[in-house]
Amino acid sequence: MANLNDLKLQAEAETKNEVAQEILVPVAGDDATPVKSAPIAQGIWGEIQTAADEIPDNQTFMGLVGPEGTGKTGIVLDSLTDEEIANDEVIFVLDFDGGGQTIRATHHRANARNIRVLSPWVMQDQSRDAFDYPATHARVMNIGRTLVDWANKPGNKPRLNSVLVTGLDQWDSVATNCMFIEDLGTAPDGIGAKIKPHEQIGMRFNWQIRSTRFHQLTAICKVLMSLGVRVYWETHFKELQDKSGAVIGKKPAWEKQTANHLNQILWFHKSKVRGEDNAPTGEMRYEVEFVKSRTNPVLLDQRRLVMRTKKGEAPQWFGLPELQEGQV
Repeated sequence: MANLNDLKLQAEAETKNEVAQEILVPVAGDDATPVKSAPIAQGIWGEIQTAADEIPDNQTFMGLVGPEGTGKTGIVLDSLTDEEIANDEVIFVLDFDGGGQTIRATHHRANARNIRVLSPWVMQDQSRDAFDYPATHARVMNIGRTLVDWANKPGNKPRLNSVLVTGLDQWDSVATNCMFIEDLGTAPDGIGAKIKPHEQIGMRFNWQIRSTRFHQLTAICKVLMSLGVRVYWETHFKELQDKSGAVIGKKPAWEKQTANHLNQILWFHKSKVRGEDNAPTGEMRYEVEFVKSRTNPVLLDQRRLVMRTKKGEAPQWFGLPELQEGQV
């Protein structure tokens, strides 16, 4: 009978063998011929060692929130430096609300090739609803995967500098409609999804489905950021109301967990300038406020003047120099 010391030595030898053993993986098409791969522990340790020298230069995943016409799209399309333009670097716009194409055509004709814009929308052929929401969702996913491939294996393509998603509140609507149309099967189209769908589905009503669909785009954009691409999400404010319907505040019009994923959040404000007599002077100020700034706490709660307009004068555009200078 083995003594206690013999059993201890045997257990140690078996443990050491299990840690060091190699995993056998069958060759495709030939189950009888295994090939050797690296031990799991060794493979993970290799990643840990490599991680010591990996310090990403880019951590820009920014939310831009504000009313229409306050400069949200403008500061992003204006963010390329002269050198980046000369090197043919590209800002790609996934344009849900059409703002990207409008700003490109009216203010960036000289460097329009540096700004590539695609609409995500897929039209219905024959339906009471204009858009095919499941097909639109699938198109967004295909565009996202193409962007990841472009950033990861650029080859002879121009460098993908930034990605802007406009009208993120409309992406939220796509995810919601897909939940009712495709996942729960309670609505034939986007119009049907608005007709009290929760009354049809009872306990199967689960907003986590919509959240999961929405954040598939989040996952793609985080990969893009890790590959050095600056990512910007643009949306509007949504009013907060109490039970009586009175407006008590505002919040960004995106899925409620979105802010947790973003490294920077900027709120855009538009205000009238008044004189000493409190009468309007005809001047409007468009400002951006740094509400969240994981990457540069110095900017937190700071404001910057983006644009100034006044009756009878040409508008003044300042943009946001921190984007060009890489200070965010």
